[in-house]
Amino acid sequence: MNAQLLRTCKRLNKFTLEELEIITETDKKVLMPVLDEFIFDKKLTFQNGEYSYHIERTEKRPLVSLPLRFQYHSPEVIGIITKSFCLEIPMDKVCKLVNVHRYCVAKFNKFFRKMLYEKQKSELLEHFKKEPQTARSRVFFEKTMYFYYYNNKLYICEKLLKAPDSKNFEKQQIQEFKKVYSFLTRVTSHNTNEANLPHRLAEMIWRRDHSFEELLTNLNFLIGR
Repeated sequence: MNAQLLRTCKRLNKFTLEELEIITETDKKVLMPVLDEFIFDKKLTFQNGEYSYHIERTEKRPLVSLPLRFQYHSPEVIGIITKSFCLEIPMDKVCKLVNVHRYCVAKFNKFFRKMLYEKQKSELLEHFKKEPQTARSRVFFEKTMYFYYYNNKLYICEKLLKAPDSKNFEKQQIQEFKKVYSFLTRVTSHNTNEANLPHRLAEMIWRRDHSFEELLTNLNFLIGR
């Protein structure tokens, strides 16, 4: 009961004893000793007749983290969804693992892809400022995507970056680009990948030739876990 009650407190964030009694359908006499224990363990605070969920923050935890709407889920649930994303487990199976709606898992996955795209785009812009490069363009689902290659890594952008002194791809970079492009054409063949296409392509490049452990470590770092 304690773990389930704490998850409810976290979801509510702020509440009164009467509100918690109604929501949990549990008598006050049963709730109060547990709430007192949570206060002693510094999981809750109590002030002016209202309980508040206590969120510990440390200097080591990045401020860039999951949006607030995701933080209502327990660390265990977030951990399973994160691992499932890295393993490419179908959403219907993930829903059964964590007992949440498919819409919720889809929101998580969409956010992960957006983070991956924005991170690689940020790196791309830094590289481009120092060493402008002429993009190689390819069309996916009638949308033109632009590719750049720096430090043995392929980057993607939905907008063309221009500079007067841009350099062309080198021979080795062209060969590697062809390999990745061939890979992308295979994995994007299904029309479900058309939505948020740049994010999807960035995700696929991110996954290519990396182990589950590498993907999980990288994703956890990005979302601040």
